[in-house]
Amino acid sequence: MELRQFGVTALYVMPVVFGAWQVGGPPFFSFMEEKDAVRLIEGCYDLGVNFFDTAPVYGFGRSEEYVGKALHNVRTKAIISTKCGLQWKDETFNSVYKHASKESVLKEAEQSLRRLNTDYIDLYLVHWPDESTPIEETLEAFYELQRSGKIRFYGFSNFSLKQLEEAQLKGAIISGVQSQYSMLNTKLEKGGELQYCISNEIGVQAYSPLHRGILTDKTVEAMRDSGQLAIDWILNALTDRQIEQVQKIREIASSYDAPFSSFVINWTISQLGITTAIVGTTKIENMKAAIEATKFNISEEDIQAVRQTIFA
Repeated sequence: MELRQFGVTALYVMPVVFGAWQVGGPPFFSFMEEKDAVRLIEGCYDLGVNFFDTAPVYGFGRSEEYVGKALHNVRTKAIISTKCGLQWKDETFNSVYKHASKESVLKEAEQSLRRLNTDYIDLYLVHWPDESTPIEETLEAFYELQRSGKIRFYGFSNFSLKQLEEAQLKGAIISGVQSQYSMLNTKLEKGGELQYCISNEIGVQAYSPLHRGILTDKTVEAMRDSGQLAIDWILNALTDRQIEQVQKIREIASSYDAPFSSFVINWTISQLGITTAIVGTTKIENMKAAIEATKFNISEEDIQAVRQTIFA
């Protein structure tokens, strides 16, 4: 399985990343037993996955704890990204708020290191932009954490082009960007962020490449009954044009001996500038299908046919 250099960092990663959002459970997903979550993460590592993405807000610390327990014995071989800048007053979705002050980031880093059972974080990201805190203050925390060896590289998640440019103007050396990107959501391209990352040799983690399950072999009815929180609004928000696009893409994918989800992930990591695709799941079978996406090639003709369908 070929590894990719993550931007200009010293990180060499598999193009499929395990996303630990779902294993954190409430308030976003159904509760998952610790032993099952740890076994799943260990199983993904055994399959060859070496990059694991988490965040404090995923299950209010549970996700980080599960990742830490699963990877403790292989820590030097596993790459972990986690985040900062979101806090909560109690364990409910509505109590979550943005806060990326220097004091807060330093405190959050210590909490994440404890939960992850490690003394360093490979990639540390601001989870969402905090417009109330000057970016240079957040950067001061990153510099201090780097000097002390507690983080190796840093970056930003869900930042606009303007926000990335401002961070760079204030002296940020951005190693990684994480953003939503899929066949049904190409704002990363349209907004200019992807080209910015290409021009500045920044690694890009694309999350939700399967668009919350829309771009899989599941039927709409199965997705509605799956218990995935926040899925209905996505399904209901699909336009007739998008439904037509998915059907055309399925026709293109049908000539490949692979699950549709594998085709989608393969296409995603084939796009210029996309370093990795984050796959969140609670089932090892889904990660196996994602890994299969790295084992075949989509013709350049079909890659462009999908792009023409999306951007038509």
